[in-house]
Amino acid sequence: MKEKILREKLKLMNYDLLTSVSPNSKEYFYEKLSKKISDILSIDFTGIYLYDDWNKHFKLASESDLLAEYVYDPQLTCRKSIVNGETSIKFNKNNFILSSYTDIDILPLTLSNGPMAIIVLGVALNDAITENMKMVLREEIENGLLVANDILQTKINEERNRILFELTAKFLVLNNKTDILTEIITSARKFYPDYDYYLLLSQDHDESVGLPIKAMELGDNSTNLASSQAFLKGEVQIEEIDHKHTCVYAPLKGFQGVYGVVQIIAPSKNVFSKDDLDFISKFANTAGKAIESTILYQNSTHLVSDLILVNDLTHQLNSNLELKEITKLVRDQIFKICQAEEIGFVYRMQETTQDFETIDGSTSFFNSVEGRGFTRHLVAEMLKRKEAIFYGDYKHGDGNVPYHAMMVLPMENAGLINGIAIILHKNPYAFSFDQFKLLQSIIRHSTLAFVNTILKDQLQKLVSTDYLTKLYARNYLDEKISEHMNSGETGTLILFDIDNFKQVNDSFGHFVGDEVIKQVAEIIKSTIEKKDIAARWGGEELAVYLPGTEINEGVQIARNINTQVENFTEPRVTLSAGVSSWTSTNEDSARSFFIRADKALYEAKSYGKNCVVKYSLKDQEKDKLRL
Repeated sequence: MKEKILREKLKLMNYDLLTSVSPNSKEYFYEKLSKKISDILSIDFTGIYLYDDWNKHFKLASESDLLAEYVYDPQLTCRKSIVNGETSIKFNKNNFILSSYTDIDILPLTLSNGPMAIIVLGVALNDAITENMKMVLREEIENGLLVANDILQTKINEERNRILFELTAKFLVLNNKTDILTEIITSARKFYPDYDYYLLLSQDHDESVGLPIKAMELGDNSTNLASSQAFLKGEVQIEEIDHKHTCVYAPLKGFQGVYGVVQIIAPSKNVFSKDDLDFISKFANTAGKAIESTILYQNSTHLVSDLILVNDLTHQLNSNLELKEITKLVRDQIFKICQAEEIGFVYRMQETTQDFETIDGSTSFFNSVEGRGFTRHLVAEMLKRKEAIFYGDYKHGDGNVPYHAMMVLPMENAGLINGIAIILHKNPYAFSFDQFKLLQSIIRHSTLAFVNTILKDQLQKLVSTDYLTKLYARNYLDEKISEHMNSGETGTLILFDIDNFKQVNDSFGHFVGDEVIKQVAEIIKSTIEKKDIAARWGGEELAVYLPGTEINEGVQIARNINTQVENFTEPRVTLSAGVSSWTSTNEDSARSFFIRADKALYEAKSYGKNCVVKYSLKDQEKDKLRL
């Protein structure tokens, strides 16, 4: 009769718990269950322990003041429970119960739809529960827990599915990787607000956004790490840290690969159930697919943008530009793409040599002594490797070069490396691999424009160059002077004549005479600036046009050349020089300009040679008035 009454009370308890007391959480439900069992049996306390299948031990699921008072080891962390699929529990009462309390009853429960459990009953010495009562108690509690677990798990699954659905909906409207990463951390903190989180990423990320992001460690020394195993296997990994924290690593897995790992650090040991880990895995997979989708979207956007950029650049390169304009166009695009600090272009001027020259438009570093030496080193390495070079943190042998991030791109045409583009930055890892690939494409498309323009310039120079002196020919000088008189502000022309040159030929022969002309030409080339134009005017007459230079400065340059010729030619010769100029403020013509310079030279010869005479437009006008 006593067992029948107990069964009715327990059935009523189950009905009350499952209807009037909604199991909003496991903790709340098990606390209510513990209290009602204690009330029905009139015992001091009831403790319910659930088996954690992942960690293979029982864990207290209900809290109670009396339980805390009587139970010495409420976590039961050392109680192994599975033996051949059955529950086998042995308690040492001296360790489990304080000496002031003398008796407990242990009631094991086995459920088909939930974790195994142990009910610990704090029973007074003279009020022991009979075996029949235990059987009734076990049957009814198991029946109630079967329904309760279904309800609890359904509610948990509904809530987690709702969270995943909302998360997926948020991810669908985001197309920026940083926004995706921010949402991952924000959502994770809502699930487990007391835990710490990190994202271990395998790709580049923006470090300025303030997210808890670390670089994924992959290498020979890291393959045994739980984080590496999660990344490489694509499976959730769990580990204990310092016997105080539990750490879960869930791979951010998409359809095409794993993009990183979300690290979840719990502030205590053994707190993740299999259901928790299953949910974390689904959450991480949802996040991984969102990252993958964003990367694919950004890659496609970048690809379209890059194709447009390359197409526009190619169109501009096909516009018959000068070499300097091509260099500036490509250099500006490189600056725009990667914010490089130094950009240099060097070109092999002849196929049969290993000598490379810096192209005008390169940044200043490549014209310095240090830059030229470093360029030679990179050219040698490029010719040896015959492929593009990409350094994230370059270490030069002598340590003198302050640039660490480096891209060296070959300018290949018809199987030959005609030149290289060098892109530098002082900060390590300043360039991304995507930038490297894009710049490879740009240099590949621009190489033909460089090659054609340089060949055209070489051909034009060959046609416009005097064979003996390698100075420009008279017709080229005439053309450039006429062009400059139409667009510039002022210019000065110096005509040189080697004094007594016939005597040199008569005394030493024409071969020596040619050598003398070549010596004078070399002195002139070494004295004038790059913008100036030196030409062979005819026979032993040479000329220099100085754009943007006024007549008195031209006289000084002529005197300087005269002095060097007198001191450094063998056999020694001297020069006579005539200097004239033009300005845009006066009406003038190229023919008149040439005549004035020629007249000045004639006067220098008539004054005794080895001197410089100037003849300006004003002088010419005065002579006209005298006539």
